[in-house]
Amino acid sequence: MLAKTVEPRYTCGMEKRKLTISYIIHNWSKLTVAQKRGALTVLLFAVAALLIVLALIIGVASCGCAKKAEPAAETVPSIPKLLQAPTRTRAAGLTDPEPDPSDPEGGDLPAIETPDPNAEATDDPADPAEPAGSAEPQYQSLKKHDKGEAVTRLQTRLMELGFLEIEEPTDYYGNGTEYAVELFQRQHGLKRDGVAGEQTQTLLYSKDAQHYMMIEGSEGRDVKLLQTQLVELGYLSESDVDRVYGEKTVEAVKTFQKRNGLSADGKAGEKTLEKLFSDEAKVSKEMEAEQKAAEKAEKEAAKTTPKTTTTKKPSGTSKSGSTKKPSATPTPKKDTKLEKFLKAANSKIGCEYVLGDSGPKTFDCSGFVTYCLRQAGVSTQRMNAAGFSKSSRWKTISKFSDIKKGDILFFRSDASSSVSHCGIYIGSGMMIDASSANGKVVKRSVSAYWKRNFVNAKRPWT
Repeated sequence: MLAKTVEPRYTCGMEKRKLTISYIIHNWSKLTVAQKRGALTVLLFAVAALLIVLALIIGVASCGCAKKAEPAAETVPSIPKLLQAPTRTRAAGLTDPEPDPSDPEGGDLPAIETPDPNAEATDDPADPAEPAGSAEPQYQSLKKHDKGEAVTRLQTRLMELGFLEIEEPTDYYGNGTEYAVELFQRQHGLKRDGVAGEQTQTLLYSKDAQHYMMIEGSEGRDVKLLQTQLVELGYLSESDVDRVYGEKTVEAVKTFQKRNGLSADGKAGEKTLEKLFSDEAKVSKEMEAEQKAAEKAEKEAAKTTPKTTTTKKPSGTSKSGSTKKPSATPTPKKDTKLEKFLKAANSKIGCEYVLGDSGPKTFDCSGFVTYCLRQAGVSTQRMNAAGFSKSSRWKTISKFSDIKKGDILFFRSDASSSVSHCGIYIGSGMMIDASSANGKVVKRSVSAYWKRNFVNAKRPWT
């Protein structure tokens, strides 16, 4: 009886079996409702546990990858740095920096451009290939009336390239500097505003900066001066003087170059201008023929003109033979050429300095000398300071200690060996010259600076 009482309730006439997965699958239809519910519950818990395990595995793997990739991410530049324009640290003195898009000449705001990975490499300074860095301007923008060492450096560089002809670099940004910057901008295709901004200075101090020249399409006062000189030498007519370097001016320059043994490219560069404004410049064939014809006609006229001689009585003897007293007012003596030369120079003190002008109210240094010579009756063509200094027509004075009143003095600057200024010596250590630094014709002392940079002197008077 006791044995029957403790008999397991699960037998129910059947043998006791374990509910394994295989048993459940093969005998699903024989299981009771309670067994089916229990099996499904276990299955759901197993699936949930599996999903949790998979989630943990994925999370751990993700953390490990992030830690490994973190150092590489630090080496990639941030987006703002990629957009910054490349720059170069400026060294002392004249440098060759790369341009920066924050040029005030191009606009008030910097232009931000994304680098093109497919762009070809170039030597153009406007397309630098430097690594990304600070976008701060390399040069301070300079304009008229500014003062400082940066202005002195700017003038020195403009003088080296032939865009500025002044007696010496100063620290003041005046009319001459503004005009020289305009000429540089004109030649290099920049905005012509006379302001030495970031872009202008970057190119000016680079190896790509060109020496001054005039080419077809150039316009300005310098072109007018060139055309006027071509007219004087017979290569151009006065009606073609229009301040524009057009086809007629190009042809006139080519003709001059051929006539004077230069390369006939039609461009007014350093060698052409040096020859054009010197006393070695050959006039055109047509003008030479006219001059020879005029000289021949003058000689013929001198031969055919009879000489008349008259006998005059002594002025101091009367008809009765008595001697007359000399006149109380003697005839005034006429000024010599030297005196006329110095008088003309003194009369123009205070007149405005204008580059390329030769009077009667505005002058540059060589134009002032040209005007005074012509006022004294000396026939001379318009030359620049360097041209006058090399003239073979007049006596050359090599030592400063040998100069005399009326000599034309020639100077270089501390930055160049070329003659860049001239003045008229009036004695007692003084000279009169058209000064770009003072903006007018001045009388001043020949200071230690001028003595140090003295090149030579010319004496038109014998």
